[in-house]
Amino acid sequence: MTQLKFQQAPPPTEKDMMPTLNKVVTARNCYYYLALIERFWRGMDAMTRDQQRLYLARAEFRYFLWVRAFDAKRMPTPPLDIAFMWHTHLLSPLRSYEDLALRIPSARSVLNTNMPLENLHREKNGPTKDTLMKWERIFGATGEPYELNANNMVYGNYCNACILCKHEIRLPWTTYVGYRYGENTTPFDHPCGINRQINFLDVARMKLEYDLTPKGDTGPPVAGTLLDPSGIPRQKPNTMVPLIVPLVHIEPQNEMDYSYELQIEDKLKSLGKKYEYDANELLYAIRTCYQGNPSPFSVDLIHAVARQRKFYDAAISMDWSTANAFASAIRRYHDFLMLMKKDSSLVAVPTIEIDCAWHTHMLFSGPYRQFTRNYLERVINHDDTIPEPSLKKFTSDTCRAWTLSPTRYWIAVRKKKEILKKTFALFFEIHFIFTLL
Repeated sequence: MTQLKFQQAPPPTEKDMMPTLNKVVTARNCYYYLALIERFWRGMDAMTRDQQRLYLARAEFRYFLWVRAFDAKRMPTPPLDIAFMWHTHLLSPLRSYEDLALRIPSARSVLNTNMPLENLHREKNGPTKDTLMKWERIFGATGEPYELNANNMVYGNYCNACILCKHEIRLPWTTYVGYRYGENTTPFDHPCGINRQINFLDVARMKLEYDLTPKGDTGPPVAGTLLDPSGIPRQKPNTMVPLIVPLVHIEPQNEMDYSYELQIEDKLKSLGKKYEYDANELLYAIRTCYQGNPSPFSVDLIHAVARQRKFYDAAISMDWSTANAFASAIRRYHDFLMLMKKDSSLVAVPTIEIDCAWHTHMLFSGPYRQFTRNYLERVINHDDTIPEPSLKKFTSDTCRAWTLSPTRYWIAVRKKKEILKKTFALFFEIHFIFTLL
C-alpha cells in the first residue's frame, strides 16, 4: 500500500499570513478534512465488495446510535466510520438540518457541534485511552466495537425498535445488509405488517407513515417539506401534508412514490392551483427522502457515500503539498460564494479545490448556517444529486458568471502580494477583510 499523502502534520504556514473564512475554513482544517477522507477510502479500497457493503450498512446504523446518544461533553473522538457518515450527512446542509434539528428528538446538539477534525487526525493511528473509556461508557451495552473492521463487522445483530410499534427488529448483520441494499425482500415476522410480516421496503413505508402523523404542536415532520427556500424552518407548514392519508399497504412495494402521487393528484382536483407548489414539494420529498430509504435519515447515506468517491479521486490527485494550495482554495471559495451572493438564482458548480474548502466549511454546521444566512441571505445548499445534463448547464452558467465577475478576490490578493513586500500595513488590511467574514 502506498503511503498516505495526508498522514503527517499540515504544511507549515506563517502566522497571520494565510487567508481564513468564517474562522473555520483554514489551511489546517482543509488538510485535516482531506486526511479524513483519504483514511476512509484507503480502508474501503482494502476491502472486498461484500465487505464494503457490510461496512457501510453498519456504519450508517452506528452513526444513528451516535446521534441518539450524543452529549457534547461526554462524547469520544468518533471512530472513522461514524466520522465519515457524520461528514456525509453534513454535506447535505438542508437535509441534515431537518434531520438533526427538526425530525430526530434530542439530536440538535449534534448539529451544534463542530466536526473534531484535529482530534481525528491526532488519533489517526489509534484511539487514546480516554477515547476508548468514553466509548465503553456510552456504547458498551450495545456491543459495538470502537473500531469497525473486516475482522469484527460480521459479528452481532442489527437491533432497532420499529418506528411505529417499538417492537424490536433484530437480524444478523450478514442478513440485514441484503435488506438494506434492497436485494432481499423476503418478509420476516413483525406485528406491524400485513399478515404480521414485513421487509425493509415496509420499514421505509412506515417511516413516511410515522412522519405524516402530527407530533404535538409542530405538525407532521415530513422530511423535505420543513424548510423554506432560504433554508430556515417554514413559518407556514406545507398545506398538502395534513391532507394525505398514510398508506398502510403499497403494491408493488417499490412504487411508494407513485401510490402517493395518485392520492395527491386526486386531492388537487378539488383543491385548485394554490396547492400545486406544496403538492410538488411533498411528492419530491417522498421520492428523495423515503422511497427505498429505510434509514432514520432523510438522506440515504450509503448512496451519498458512494457519490463522494468521485470527489475523493479528483482531490487526492491534486498537489496539496504547500500551504499556498490551501490558500488558493480558500480564496477561490470566497469568490465562489460572492458569485452566488450576486446572483441568487445561480446554481454554482465548484472546482475541486473550491469544493474542498466548501466541504470543510459545512463540517462546522452552526458557523456555516450563520455565515451563509448573514452574508448571502440564505443557507447555501450543497446538492450532489444533480443529473448530468443539468450539471453541464450549471457548470456553463458558473463559468460565464465567473468570467463576467468584475473583481476576483484571489487575483486581487495575488497582485497585492507584490505590494506586501513593501507595505505590511496593506496586507493587514486585506487579511482583516477575510477574518471578519
